[in-house]
Amino acid sequence: MKQEIILDVFAKRLKELMDADDKIKSIADLAKLANIPRTSINNWILKKRVPTIYSVYQIAEYFGVSIDYLTGRKDFE
Repeated sequence: MKQEIILDVFAKRLKELMDADDKIKSIADLAKLANIPRTSINNWILKKRVPTIYSVYQIAEYFGVSIDYLTGRKDFE
């Protein structure tokens, strides 16, 4: 699977999860709650940077979803 597809899925799902979470009104809110730099989250949503595996893990843990879900792995099997 190409990196661009994974980044597209990750950005889309991250935005969906953020929109569904009542505690998150902005990227800054997620950054504070998940202990991740705001600029990193912004770059992922804009597909400018690739998140580290640890960052993907942190996001998955915060939202209670799997890494496979965040990256779309199950969608492409």
